[in-house]
Amino acid sequence: MDNLAIGIYEQLLDEELQQQIDNAAPELKPILRKIDDEEAPYTYALFIKQILEQALRQTSPDEQRQLLNRLIELLSSQDKFDYLQRHKLLERQSNVLTEIKREAHPAPRPVTPLNSSALLTGQGGDPSLEHELRAEMASANEVYLLVSFIKWSGLRLLIPAFEQLTKRGVPVRIISTSYMGASDPAALEWLVKQPNIEIRLWYDTGGTRLHAKAYHFLRNSGFSTAYIGSANISHAAMTQGLEWTLKVTQQDMPHILDRFRAEFYTYWESREFEPFKLEDLPRFRKAINGYRLPEDRRPRFFADITPRPFQQRILEAIEASRSNNFKRNLVVAATGTGKTIIAALDYKRLCEVSQRRPKLLFVVHREQILEQALDCFRTVLRDQNFGELLVGGKAPSEWNHVFASIQSLNNQKPWLTYGSTHFEHIIVDEAHHGAAASYRPLFDHLQSETLLGLTATPERMDGSSILPDFDDRTTAEIRLPEALAEKLLCPFHYFGVSDKMDLSDGSFWVNG
Repeated sequence: MDNLAIGIYEQLLDEELQQQIDNAAPELKPILRKIDDEEAPYTYALFIKQILEQALRQTSPDEQRQLLNRLIELLSSQDKFDYLQRHKLLERQSNVLTEIKREAHPAPRPVTPLNSSALLTGQGGDPSLEHELRAEMASANEVYLLVSFIKWSGLRLLIPAFEQLTKRGVPVRIISTSYMGASDPAALEWLVKQPNIEIRLWYDTGGTRLHAKAYHFLRNSGFSTAYIGSANISHAAMTQGLEWTLKVTQQDMPHILDRFRAEFYTYWESREFEPFKLEDLPRFRKAINGYRLPEDRRPRFFADITPRPFQQRILEAIEASRSNNFKRNLVVAATGTGKTIIAALDYKRLCEVSQRRPKLLFVVHREQILEQALDCFRTVLRDQNFGELLVGGKAPSEWNHVFASIQSLNNQKPWLTYGSTHFEHIIVDEAHHGAAASYRPLFDHLQSETLLGLTATPERMDGSSILPDFDDRTTAEIRLPEALAEKLLCPFHYFGVSDKMDLSDGSFWVNG
């Protein structure tokens, strides 16, 4: 560069840099220091690497080999360096050793290189962390894992690789914690049963300071690697999460891997990390269960819920429809795209607009879905006391925000007691059932200010339409093909099973 920018540096002083300093403005003051003897070899080597790489990029492949051999000859001509002659490059078509093996088939290899570091961000053309870890495990001679928690969903992806490590007798050491009750006992149980795996745990569920996530694969060949980043052993983190992971190799950053092993063994020998055996599993379960809420009080949704981009588009479509005086809206969304979350966020917006909580009725046909919906609304509204159930013998006391099964609603007939306009906002989940006889009292007797229908399958097999209950229109939709194309859902396969049942008279589909 022609001009030196104001800032900090760590650059060796050569003739070009000295000239730049001499030509700099008088008010700019350079600060120099003496290079430390211990850091000198690495610093000089890095300096030569940068110059050499620049030169090699301007030469042909044949010239590159000749240039490197001349440099090796120059070095080997010095006293004590004659052994460097053995490193002169040979003129061969295949000139990179990739494996020494006994088996007929080559070992799996990671996509990222073994001799230079790389950054994985979970985007673009980066391989998934799960793929890279499995490939690394296939050729490792020792494995060291340092993670805050281990989920069964993540371990399941790596089990085949762990089984191969066990088969080869490769030692594996794992350091983890019971932090926040996040680890799954089934995952720890499977790991500790493997004869080649040792585990040490920190049992403090609330105060653990270990947040590191690192994976080290030591190889006798000298091509060891490590992955250091933000991903624990969970399905989301290793496959689709936006987790950043830095891959470090022994070839270009040996000092980092040396530090890795030193710190790992410091933790390993610490009294805070205790050896974990199969007989310790009850203690581990007790530790994590002491952190988690009892099942009947545990929210089914934990994190703050914000809409994903496609959900935001649907919410905006609902808002636009109401502003055009369409108060009865139908949303068609493929199963798994979060219809309940859309409904909860839409209700939250109604609350914000009106500065109060409109009387709500949420209707569906199954108790389990009702309980999940209630937990979702409570999380979105940040109120664990919001809402009451009307299902399976459970009856509301206030009747302001009711989550009801259609069967219990028809039995209670609240329109007779509270009037047809008592509920200001009604949500009908699985709205394709709306044409069925059991749902007609809901539509015929209740007149809310706003109505929202949710369904993944608006087309009924009996040919009846649900659109008349929703102003004869669909407000927004994300169908299965679109959800698959946007990678919101996993692809699947159909398998048809033939039978001799005669369906030609159409009676099978009479209920839709």
